Amino acid sequence: MSFVRSSHTKQGSSTVCQHSELLHTSSPLAAEIGFKRRTHRDAVTRPKKRKRSRDDDAVASTSFPAPLVLPDDDLALDPQYPPQSVRSWQRDRDRNVVTAERKVIYVAATPSTDPGVEFVDSWTHPQVPQRQGHTLHGNDEVNARSPDVKDIIDYLSAFYHPLPIKLLQSPLAFTAWDSTSPALKPSSTSRLSKRKAERQPSSIALRTSTELIRIRTRSLPGSPFSSQLNLDDLLDVAIGILPSDAYALVLLVAHDLYESEDDLFVCGRAYGGSRIAVVSSARYNPILDPSHQVDRTHAWPASHCKEFVEASCSAAALSTPESIRSDNKTRSPGARPSSPILLSSSPAPAPAPTHRPPSTPLHLALHHHTANPPSPPLLYLIRLCLTSAHELGHCFGLDHCVYHACCMQGSASLAEDARQPPYLCPVCEEKVLLATGAERKERMRKLRNLCSEWGWGSLEGWLEGMLA
Repeated sequence: MSFVRSSHTKQGSSTVCQHSELLHTSSPLAAEIGFKRRTHRDAVTRPKKRKRSRDDDAVASTSFPAPLVLPDDDLALDPQYPPQSVRSWQRDRDRNVVTAERKVIYVAATPSTDPGVEFVDSWTHPQVPQRQGHTLHGNDEVNARSPDVKDIIDYLSAFYHPLPIKLLQSPLAFTAWDSTSPALKPSSTSRLSKRKAERQPSSIALRTSTELIRIRTRSLPGSPFSSQLNLDDLLDVAIGILPSDAYALVLLVAHDLYESEDDLFVCGRAYGGSRIAVVSSARYNPILDPSHQVDRTHAWPASHCKEFVEASCSAAALSTPESIRSDNKTRSPGARPSSPILLSSSPAPAPAPTHRPPSTPLHLALHHHTANPPSPPLLYLIRLCLTSAHELGHCFGLDHCVYHACCMQGSASLAEDARQPPYLCPVCEEKVLLATGAERKERMRKLRNLCSEWGWGSLEGWLEGMLA
């Protein structure tokens, strides 16, 4: 599938960051809060006849930078989060093993909607107020379409190569919950109350091939979505539709989610032991980036820009961080980032370099990022692919990564999500290779070819550097 490139707009008199120097270590804040980077020298297995050398670590440090640990990032909120080495992963008795009888990864597409409850579809449309000083540029931004499940399957097929990734054929549809349920009865017999109950029921149902499952809903004041669905109820659905030959299943939904009453929203969750995950695409819509203070100019790989990292830490030192609940076991939003944010809808192109860019994977990725940033539709797809791969990683027994910047890191906000890389670090990669039986370079070539087809230049450049 191909995507149209994003058109650039001039950012007035603001200075465009040139990302002149990249940082491979954690931010200055990391040491202040007690985060100590774990070396991966003893975290990965290695052939008995070959010992890991210091040169191996030097290559790893330039190709796989340390976690950024910016203010209000997941590791800044929990700097002592324990590491999971390959050996501890292998010894985990609760880890599910891929077998010949149970090796398929299923993707359940976004449920359809039955007649009579069409209002449920309106809950997936964000209401974005016009912000002073911020203008949406181009129809591609406003009309960024929801990602196609076939593209997500293609990505997961490369990411978890060579395991088969299949679309779940069992139909799913939202429908009305039992109208006799007390929760659905309006408190008044007035027409207005009845209409409100129909448009905002406390529960709806998700129909599978065998049963109706109640899905609780709620309305959150100030949210861009008129209603949210309960994540725990959707996880119950995923457990009920898990095929017998499935290694794991990820259920995709277009609605905004909540897990507990004090959550603002949740983007995804996996029950690794049960081999199921649920991922919402709602908050990944690029039109919501300004609301979540997502800085596309300093999204990965430009998130390792030294000037940006230092400015983020300096800004945080001058402000009091806002305290919002964060769950460090989920890629869900938490604390508001304190770093300076550029609220442009598309990153402005950096000035053309006067010299040939260095050939390290990170520099190659940055070169493509600044020259050809992804269009909003591609950006939307990438975000959903990364979170789906992350949550399925938990089904493989992978914990959140603390060794390197890695797509298996925990995330405390959507702004942090955008700063994290799409690749697996050497520690997490080895776990996946051992679990799937994949060959490292063949897996990378699969991903590179897909990136080339989509026009995802930053990851394609990084993979080219790794395969060179």
